[in-house]
Amino acid sequence: MGENISKLTKACILALLLVSMLDCSVAQQKPVLDIMLTNYQYPFEVHFLDMKSQNKDMKMAYMDVRPQQPNGKTVTLLHGKNFNGAYWKTTIDALTKEGYRVVIPDQIGFGKSSKPIGYQFTFQQLAQNTKAILDALKIDKTYLLGHSMGGMLATRFTLMYPETVERLILENPIGLEDWKLVAPYTSIDINYRQELAARYETVQKYQLEFYWEVCWLPVLH
Repeated sequence: MGENISKLTKACILALLLVSMLDCSVAQQKPVLDIMLTNYQYPFEVHFLDMKSQNKDMKMAYMDVRPQQPNGKTVTLLHGKNFNGAYWKTTIDALTKEGYRVVIPDQIGFGKSSKPIGYQFTFQQLAQNTKAILDALKIDKTYLLGHSMGGMLATRFTLMYPETVERLILENPIGLEDWKLVAPYTSIDINYRQELAARYETVQKYQLEFYWEVCWLPVLH
């Protein structure tokens, strides 16, 4: 009987070692991104605008995609809270195919843009930052398309710069209803604790439940 127990123990240890090796292999496949996403490939060339805001020096990233056959119009795409400009790729492809120039900023605090500490993230400030990019590119008129939080920003931008916005397009925007009826307010302390507890698996689960209707693709090397 002792011999059987010894064999069972060895089998359990071997199984644990195999599981451990598998976990390590899976972990190695998960990309570790730095805070500026320098090792994350965007679908188009990324440019940076050096700017000073709230007495802080920072860089604001953006893509400026030109069509092969311009129609003279520009579309500016504003991303949502859980995203950066890279997820607009299929929209950019469709718009440039129709002749539109497309400008896609990463808002300060998002994507490849600076992540300042102690920054006041008002929609007015984000609108001013977006306008700074358009001014640097000498774009006087634009169609403005905002998704989710970007819809709220697009609305604020239009109120602040109505002479710049030719058309305002909102895709599943927030801020136009009392969202607290659906998602009750939680304090910064609670949100902070929830973020500390976040793991790859919990982020993946959240994304799959709320944003993706297809399977989560494995990491490719």
